[in-house]
Amino acid sequence: MKVAESAAAIRTALLSYAEMDVLYVELSHQAGALGYFTGKLAAKEINITSGFATTVKGAKKASAVFAVSDLEKAARVR
Repeated sequence: MKVAESAAAIRTALLSYAEMDVLYVELSHQAGALGYFTGKLAAKEINITSGFATTVKGAKKASAVFAVSDLEKAARVR
């Protein structure tokens, strides 16, 4: 389903939603990786307003999505 079709379906169901650009990163699937990366964002004074992360058993990487206060600056953090 495309973004426009999804938005129309949500409106039809009378649900609220918001569209925004977000930061997508792949992190090492190991203890502390999320905290390490978010600490790097904090050091650059980039606030996280929301975030989601997921992985699967046995994977070497985890996927994370963050809504941040400065997307351009956050995109340079590695």
